[in-house]
Amino acid sequence: MYAVEFETDIKSEFIRIPQFEKLKNRHVKVIVLMEDPPENVQAGKAQTSSPRRRPAKVPPIIFKGDVIDTVPDSSWNLN
Repeated sequence: MYAVEFETDIKSEFIRIPQFEKLKNRHVKVIVLMEDPPENVQAGKAQTSSPRRRPAKVPPIIFKGDVIDTVPDSSWNLN
């Protein structure tokens, strides 16, 4: 894994990435770390643009033993 770490002050929605040429046209994962959380973000809650979906309410799966019955060894004798 290749990592690039740098510090910057965010002044707009754009951040200049050092060594951009090495990362151009590549998929990357971006993580933003701050010393203190912003005032409008509650601790422990991530801020998202849309509300999180809740899991579907479906009944639990109930297993009732083996689906396929076993066949006795004598049934495998094809002679």
